[in-house]
Amino acid sequence: MNEIEQKKLASKIVLKAIKECNDKGIDPYIRIGSFIDQVIRELAKQNDDDKIAKFLETIAEKVKNGIYSKKN
Repeated sequence: MNEIEQKKLASKIVLKAIKECNDKGIDPYIRIGSFIDQVIRELAKQNDDDKIAKFLETIAEKVKNGIYSKKN
């Protein structure tokens, strides 16, 4: 499986988990917070704290620039 196929499959799995959380009535902020916590824990297994912080800062910059908003 190539990288694009892996990304598509991973996205489907994440969306399925989101749907399951919705079906169980889990608050969106709790769901998202839990997901982010788990992602950071996974990153910590492979990277040092500075590298993780820089990655998260890059994401924060994208958010500030509206990359993820529906406005674009």
